[in-house]
Amino acid sequence: RYSLQRPSAARVLLCFKQRVRMAAHVVSSLGFAAVAPQRRQLHQCKVTKVIRSSSTSGAQHTRSSSSSVRRGVVRCAAAAGGAGAKGKEEEAFEGEMLANNAASLDGKLRTLVIGLRDPNGDGSLLHRKSSATVFKNKTWLDAFKIPGQHITITDVESGKSIRKPISVSPYHARSTAPNSDVSVVELLLDSASDEADENFFAASQPPMQLKVGAVKGAGFENVLFPEYNLASAIERGHCIVCVAGGSRGMGPLHAVLEWPPVASHADAHPVTLFYMRAGDAAGGMQSAAYIEEWDSWREGGVKVVPCYGSFEDGLFKVQEALAGGGSGGGKFGSVVGSDPKKVTVLMAGLSGEETKAMLQIFSAARQVPKQQILVMPDFAFRKSK
Repeated sequence: RYSLQRPSAARVLLCFKQRVRMAAHVVSSLGFAAVAPQRRQLHQCKVTKVIRSSSTSGAQHTRSSSSSVRRGVVRCAAAAGGAGAKGKEEEAFEGEMLANNAASLDGKLRTLVIGLRDPNGDGSLLHRKSSATVFKNKTWLDAFKIPGQHITITDVESGKSIRKPISVSPYHARSTAPNSDVSVVELLLDSASDEADENFFAASQPPMQLKVGAVKGAGFENVLFPEYNLASAIERGHCIVCVAGGSRGMGPLHAVLEWPPVASHADAHPVTLFYMRAGDAAGGMQSAAYIEEWDSWREGGVKVVPCYGSFEDGLFKVQEALAGGGSGGGKFGSVVGSDPKKVTVLMAGLSGEETKAMLQIFSAARQVPKQQILVMPDFAFRKSK
């Protein structure tokens, strides 16, 4: 028999305290740590294992843990904080070089294949459709959402480090090793670049232990007007023009061209790749990146226009293609269509002067709105020696 009398205030307070203690016990058993109020706005949480060194300095070294959440602590880092901020510890994850493959016929360009220990979380929770799935671990791969994002890799032994755009799409990274605790990404490197550390990694061979930073960047996006980006260009049915400056531009734009939304977009709308400085005028295609994929891109509807020799030599081929001439395959003859307002241009790997030259062609001459010309300046070409 149940009593219909109203419970006393003391009884209500006792029940409340019991519920608080029960909730605290559940949270404690799952290994969640309290986050200070001033850090609640930070995101991209990653479960890491903190190991205190035995030195008197008390420095802490972090490594990604593939063990259960119960042994972890939650550490948050701001997504837009950027690398190298003083007083902020950069997230680092355990990685390993899996392969170093030739990306050009002459072998000067290299594809670095990197595997990361990236736990998928508690598999016993994946079958549940309720909100309880929030207890699934955050993974490194969760931050890799769009082409054009970049990472920093560091050789554990030598301390040499480079920051490069990921040269495969998020779909490729997820499909390479599905349902495993390893994420696989690739970086395009030039063994004859003007950066000593890049040359070091391009010449290295596995096994090599790496520290891999968190995925950074917003991909191809207008900094002042974020609503203008690659994803919105696809939604609006724009013609997409990719301008790659050498290998530094082909890395992130390779990720764009193999991204499934772009691949399907190319079947209904013009998608064009201008590969500037694709190779020496003498060597031609021997030193161009991903040449074995060009035919498959063309079969999928993409016009591929390699521009050998100097940048100035390539400008003629760009203007020729915009005028409706030249070759390059693809499904559509026109590069920009009849409405310049429905064109989005992606640029990567170009120097400041080269970018100005392209802006003159697309914005001034072809009347493409400037906000729809998306430039990736962080990995620009620098004239060597």
